[in-house]
Amino acid sequence: MKNRIHYIKIFVLITITFLFGVSTGRYKHFPYDILYFLRYNQRRIEYFQNDYKGRNFNLNNYEEVKSIENGKIGVFLTYGQSNSVSSGEPGYFVKNNVYQYSSGTLFKYKDPVLSGSLGLGGSVWGILGDKLISKGLFDEVIFSNCGWGGRKISELNKGHYFNFLVENYNSLIYRFGKVDGILFHQGESDNNPNGTKNYYKNFVDFLNKLKDLNINTPIYLSRVSYCGDKYPKNEELISIQNKIVEDFENVKFGPNTDLLIEDIYRTPDKCHFSLLGFDKFSDMWVESIIK
Repeated sequence: MKNRIHYIKIFVLITITFLFGVSTGRYKHFPYDILYFLRYNQRRIEYFQNDYKGRNFNLNNYEEVKSIENGKIGVFLTYGQSNSVSSGEPGYFVKNNVYQYSSGTLFKYKDPVLSGSLGLGGSVWGILGDKLISKGLFDEVIFSNCGWGGRKISELNKGHYFNFLVENYNSLIYRFGKVDGILFHQGESDNNPNGTKNYYKNFVDFLNKLKDLNINTPIYLSRVSYCGDKYPKNEELISIQNKIVEDFENVKFGPNTDLLIEDIYRTPDKCHFSLLGFDKFSDMWVESIIK
């Protein structure tokens, strides 16, 4: 009789533990926060040691922000190739409450962007954040930068590039409860016959993988093909990018940077942007987000 009672107690304890574990994952009550924190800190270590080598994780150069005001917050992921990270002319310093989020930590925005490969120049995002705030769309703006220079869409839709995007998306959702958009700027590396031929399919593969992970945030797609004399404007590629926006409700029109090819808008390589180019580029982003 005693053995039977003992086994019943063990069974009841196992059942209660199982149900509590399931409800913790489902409803995120205690100790979900502790478990998530421990897991995510482990992921931070992996960022440095394994999966994402070569990205800018030199956190010592950036000022950590413990908390932000409870105003209207804009949260954006940035993705694509070099013009989505720090490959342009440096020299812009943010004036408003613009931040960047990396490895589970919030920092004041500063170029070169954290996480966005090893570019050591400037980017469009700080200027964009300032303008979104100045126009009253948000009180604070947060960017999580996930791009990598020189990547084709066939590379960005899989492997550690894609996984890094997903990791940052999940972290932003946990911390801020939303992602307002994925700002996607890519196309220069696909400005060739084979890239153009397969661009639509490869981008749809990217969309389907996001959908499979229940990532349904709007994607603002730049129309872009130009990257200097070696890669002149490619109207066919721009048409394909336009068609993607027209065919998929979740994809919105981003900037068309093939309109910014004059030398004053580009660095000497004629591919990346000058500060004046960033100013015009950011105006295009503002217009797209407002629409």
